[in-house]
Amino acid sequence: MRLSFVVLLAQVTNANKNAVGQTPIMGWSGYNAFMQNSGHCDKAGAGGYNETTFVQTMDALVSSGLKDAGYEYLNADDCWIAENRTADGKLTWDVGRFPHGMPWLIDQAHSRGLKLGLYAAASTETCRQYPGSQGYEDIDAQTFAEWGADFAKLDSCGGTLASGNESWYNQYGRWSDAMNASGRQMVFSCSWAVYFAICAAKYPPSEWETQCGTIPWDDHYIARKCHMWRYGEDLSPIWGTGKGTLMNGGGGSGVGDIISFASSVWANQWRAVSEVGAFNDPDFLVVGCPLDRPCEGYSQKTQTPLNIIEQQTQFSMWCLLQAPLIIGSDVRSASPAALKILTNKEAIRINQDASSMTVPKLVSGGQCTTDDCPHWVLVWGRELSDGAMAVAVVNMGNKTTEATTVPLSDLFCQSCAVSSAQVLDVWAATTKEVQSAIELSVGPHETKLLRVTPQH
Repeated sequence: MRLSFVVLLAQVTNANKNAVGQTPIMGWSGYNAFMQNSGHCDKAGAGGYNETTFVQTMDALVSSGLKDAGYEYLNADDCWIAENRTADGKLTWDVGRFPHGMPWLIDQAHSRGLKLGLYAAASTETCRQYPGSQGYEDIDAQTFAEWGADFAKLDSCGGTLASGNESWYNQYGRWSDAMNASGRQMVFSCSWAVYFAICAAKYPPSEWETQCGTIPWDDHYIARKCHMWRYGEDLSPIWGTGKGTLMNGGGGSGVGDIISFASSVWANQWRAVSEVGAFNDPDFLVVGCPLDRPCEGYSQKTQTPLNIIEQQTQFSMWCLLQAPLIIGSDVRSASPAALKILTNKEAIRINQDASSMTVPKLVSGGQCTTDDCPHWVLVWGRELSDGAMAVAVVNMGNKTTEATTVPLSDLFCQSCAVSSAQVLDVWAATTKEVQSAIELSVGPHETKLLRVTPQH
């Protein structure tokens, strides 16, 4: 077993060995708005998760300008599958929710210049108790390809799959190989990382392979098989405590918790194996969720929704971290403020700059493990392909505005001797030249997203 907590990248073959998904994908999934925590799909929380919603969302992506901004994938999560497979062992669709069928729905997406993805599970059942793909990997991957799908998400529910023919290692590998052999190029989203992390959190590192199976990052295996992988808790559309301190993101699942967890050694390991075409996925964007009520009212009645600054902070950090930008809110009713965030060209430019694939780094700050962390500010940076540095300065506190100084020497190599820089403030849409350091004032839960270009 190799526990190489490295920050530098090794160059290996492109994820899933095909040409799609080479930058973080952008799109939509209705999970947060229609399904999160609603139990079985017949419950009221998933009542709007159907063909009509998908077609209306396609039209909304086009009319709102989101498609032109790059949001082209619509991904069906759990609840599209029928209760039973067909007589010849294939998955089929729930005719009550999707009466015209998934091939028809995929054609509807393609006719609008969009793409459509489908969900499956490596377990015997999906998380909502529909047929899983265990033992059917080749059949299901080929079925998705025959229907014209553009994306596949492989979840896993029902316990640890550490060893044997149906281990996570074997199933995710078989799915990837079957997709490559299908003749259709599809983005492959893997949930293996998060389930391995949940298992590994219970044991010392010496027992990880025995208890949880092959370590996904060994030999960059997960990066060679998957375009993207979930690696922490399911995100809730709240801020949370900001203390995602356990390996699997435990301690909270809000936006603040996920941002805090990103600075953990565990999250660093997943980033260390990311590369062009292989990205960490901290879960869906909740930009566009209502500001005055929970995102999905059926099961989240007691949750305090994110305000617009907190939603902007999530988008800023997802762009800095090169995360997939998959909207989880109902875009049919997205506010002008939400659309302004989601379509910001400079933020998206930072997210999609994957040609150099330098690993995002925590420049200063860290996790808070006490009940009170005054002046808790995180500074993240990532080198861009043109030599500029993307910088996110995050005020994790919820009470005071923080005056923050970011020395240029913290951002660029010591030997580079950068003494001045042009600083683009992405959200203010202003540019200024600075000498030696960047001086900022950052409000509670606010993030300043910057593009810092050294002057020589």
